This record gives sequence, C-alpha cells and structure tokens, in this order.
Amino acid sequence: MTLERATDVFVEAFSASRSVVHPYRFVRHGSIWVMRDDPPRRRPRKSEVVVAGATPSEVVAVIEASDLGWHFIADIRPSESDSREGDRAYGELGYRRLATEWVFSHDLREIPQSECDPPVRLISTAEEFAAIPQRVSQPRKWRPDARQYAAWDNERDYGWVMSRPTGTDAWVEDLFVHSDVRRRGFGRALMTRLLHDDRDAGIENSVLVASTAGSHLYPQLGYRQLGVLRIYCPRERA
Repeated sequence: MTLERATDVFVEAFSASRSVVHPYRFVRHGSIWVMRDDPPRRRPRKSEVVVAGATPSEVVAVIEASDLGWHFIADIRPSESDSREGDRAYGELGYRRLATEWVFSHDLREIPQSECDPPVRLISTAEEFAAIPQRVSQPRKWRPDARQYAAWDNERDYGWVMSRPTGTDAWVEDLFVHSDVRRRGFGRALMTRLLHDDRDAGIENSVLVASTAGSHLYPQLGYRQLGVLRIYCPRERA
C-alpha cells in the first residue's frame, strides 16, 4: 500500500464517521483534501485539511480560498521527512504544531493470534449493544455503519474498536481500553480479532493512525509504518 492510498482511506473513513451526526464532506484539490460540514451549520465543527505532498504555502492558499474558519491541518509525509522544515514553514504562515502521529498499514497476510478474558465479540445488533454494561467514563455509541467490537462481561466493558471498510481497504477507528485494565492484552486481542475478520471479509489492507503509545503496539501485530502525520492549527483563532 502506498502512502497516498492510505491517505485516501483516512479521508474517506474520517468523513464517513463524522457524517453520522451531520454530513461532513471532503473536496480534493490535488494532494490537499478539505473536509467540512456540508451544508454549513449554525455552530459548525472545525474543518480538517489533510495534506499529502503539497507545500505549506499551497495548503494555506487553498484554505484561504475555501473560507474555512477554524481548522486543523493534518500534514502527512514520508517517515524520513524533516519535521523542523515543516514546522518552520507553517510557523511563518501563522501556524503551530499540536501533535505528531504515525500512519500504519497491514497487508493482512500474517496476523497473530491473541485472546483475552472476557473474549472479544463482534456486536451484531443495536439491542446487543444496548445490553453491554458500560462504564460512564468512556461511553460508546452504536455505529451500524462500521463493524464494532468489544470485550465485556455481566459487570462491565473492558475495551472497544471498530473497522470501517473503504473500498477494498479498511480504517481502524477508536481503539480504546479502560485505563484500569490496560497491559492485560485487551488491545492486542481486540486488534487481532478485527484483523482476522477484515481478511475474512475480503479486505486487502488495514490502515490506522497511531499515537506514541500505539506506535509500539501495532508493529507487533504486523503493521508497517508508512509515514508521519503532523497536526497544525492557527496560532490565533479568528
């Protein structure tokens, strides 16, 4: 899988996920994707600009022409790219870096086995979802537009993850394990169940964006790092 295709999967899946509440569309300008509420809302959510290869000046020109309002930029580059150069260029244009994440893909050829207790289960219906005893610190919502997995017993839930198909590929969304049960194998078990089901469903590649903590887990499951994603926002909110 190429970094450009992984970016396509990211944009398409992110747009679909946010469209559950209100249509959240994307428009592509070459190697720049602009995502925003469509039609506009009285209280709009922030817009997202995803970049795969364009220069910061090209990105800002598209933003200004699109009249976006409050927005974030997700600039995706090859893993070996120099962060200082991008930070300097965006800084001169009035932006600051908020975070750095990593883009991974899995070709689903070799998937490890992993289990947990209670086991990971695919949630098939809204009724089954409603019966899961959730901890209020991190409530989940029923998402019929994606395959949703959880580990739970009669007392509580332990962790969640979703797979959102996008063509022949899939996007991993919202992997979460409650803090009091981390390091007990729930994250690994959730991901391996998801990957096996992806492959059985004919998916060719699984794509995700990882935080620093996740970037250590995913290579152990067979994911390969494709690039680095740096998030920028305007220094001042107009």
